[in-house]
Amino acid sequence: MVSDAAAQRVATDARSTMKPITESSLSEYLATRVPEWREVQIHGLHRLPLGASRETYRFDLSHAGQDRQRETLRLILRRDPPASNVDSNRRHEYECYRAIYGHGIPVPKMILLEEDPVHFDGAISLAEDLRGFHNSEYQLQNPEWRPKLPRLAEQLWGYMGKLAALDVDKLSVAHFMQPATSESTARQELDYWVAKLEKNDVGAEPITWAAIRFLRRNYPVAQKLSLVHGDFRAGNVLYDDEGNVRAVLDWEMGHLGDPLEDLAWSITRTFSFGKDDRRSGVAPKEVAVSTWEKSSGLRAEPEALLWWELFACVKAQAIWAAMGHVWESGANQDVIMPYAAWWLRNAQDRAVLELMGKL
Repeated sequence: MVSDAAAQRVATDARSTMKPITESSLSEYLATRVPEWREVQIHGLHRLPLGASRETYRFDLSHAGQDRQRETLRLILRRDPPASNVDSNRRHEYECYRAIYGHGIPVPKMILLEEDPVHFDGAISLAEDLRGFHNSEYQLQNPEWRPKLPRLAEQLWGYMGKLAALDVDKLSVAHFMQPATSESTARQELDYWVAKLEKNDVGAEPITWAAIRFLRRNYPVAQKLSLVHGDFRAGNVLYDDEGNVRAVLDWEMGHLGDPLEDLAWSITRTFSFGKDDRRSGVAPKEVAVSTWEKSSGLRAEPEALLWWELFACVKAQAIWAAMGHVWESGANQDVIMPYAAWWLRNAQDRAVLELMGKL
């Protein structure tokens, strides 16, 4: 519950204020940071209303090369805020993108990483901007999108399956990811998110704790260890007018783990958004599961999938609690923080009750 006192701090709490990123400050920084970019000019810099965990900006950059010919780049800038609902950082997401790039999962190319916060009050990264595509989950509820959803479902869970099937030993992730095994990953992930839930305590959570007790009695063993995206759903992909996935975004929660974790997250009830049973707003659960199984070559065993579906609810409640906490503390005053914390918590409890057969 967000208090009235916290609401009154929205306009005045200095802790949530970061140095503005301007075209002049960014062009000055990049002219020094990337010497091969000469006569840097930046146009159209603006913040995108995307995501809750990081600030995202879009801009055009033109520069003169060695031959004095000008080149124009379309770029995305991501900045770490002073506080977030996700415990991650620029390097982690940047390295996740670099690890998966070129391995059959469409992602934008990384350009630059700056971890020193002195320049912009927070670490930043630059990546190529893939423009002209969609990423709204809500748009998929419009009637005109209905004929395109089967194609999007095939691509969404198809790429998720391809990610699950990759050999993690061939990806360069060991130097920045926590080690895990097929036997340890379920316990590691649950311990992490339960600790986060307790850290950001917002009151009694009887339904969530019932799920936690069940999970602690029934740890599954992963069929294989995979690179898990951590937030794989329709809202984190770019798709074109025909329903083809053009990029998978937001890898800040990437980790080694059970590939069923991504599947379960993508089919959780709170990401249905419509009034029917389409998961991620795209397809029924059975379609998502069968598409993933075909693409990954793995089996979504019902008991293991149920465990990860309940885990997804606990993880989500920990994220919604963190969003409420960082807003109430004044550390991050983006309006999406209290909005999601208020809107999604009851829906997540309902999802737990449904999975446990209590509705």
